[in-house]
Amino acid sequence: MSKNKSLALEFIESYNRIDKELREIYNIKPNFSFSDVVRRCALMSSVVKKYEDVLIDYGRLRNAIVHRATDEPIAEPHEEVVEKIQHIERLITTPPLAIQTVGNRAVTVASAQTTVGTLIQDMFRTGYANIPVYLDKLLIGVVNRKMVINAIGRQLQNGDPLDELLGQKVIDALQVNAVTSHYEVVAHTATIDQVLFMFQQNRKLSTIIITKGGNYSEQPLGIVATADVIDMQNILEKY
Repeated sequence: MSKNKSLALEFIESYNRIDKELREIYNIKPNFSFSDVVRRCALMSSVVKKYEDVLIDYGRLRNAIVHRATDEPIAEPHEEVVEKIQHIERLITTPPLAIQTVGNRAVTVASAQTTVGTLIQDMFRTGYANIPVYLDKLLIGVVNRKMVINAIGRQLQNGDPLDELLGQKVIDALQVNAVTSHYEVVAHTATIDQVLFMFQQNRKLSTIIITKGGNYSEQPLGIVATADVIDMQNILEKY
């Protein structure tokens, strides 16, 4: 907070920036009230959803501390309130990017022609539970540990030798391109808020692959998994 500004002025400035940013991001018309803006944005943003009630209360507080005739402050909010709204403002106006935080790890990928045995070794070596699979530089799916375990289980149940499975190509043995609901591709500009919202909207989603433009034909720059959700929430809390 600035020592040269009153708490009321700092509060109003943050409030105005939040109001302006939400209307621009989600294309909401000027005739909607701040409360309506917040409620609409809560359906599209994990950050706004989390602070929905707080923001609506701050909308009422803004009306209470501003003189309607002159737009001048007539009351001072508590310092903690100002710090809170400034925190929310940072999350909304300058949000942290997923690629700069949890999504900045190296990505291990596999070719569709890779054998299941080699893929399992890569999973063991890296500790990664989700590995994107490419066919001729095009993403065709993401193999996860559940898919591998299911394939091994079927092999054992049928009484077939494991060596036969381990020698098969990933694209043939795991049907990697048959299931698409468990992964998404986003551009490098995706924020943590946007990524969290995607996980909240799709409970089957386990992996989000980050590329330059969010295209399946681009090489991955980073990857985010459900295991990163808590870390992302902690980053937003401390941001």
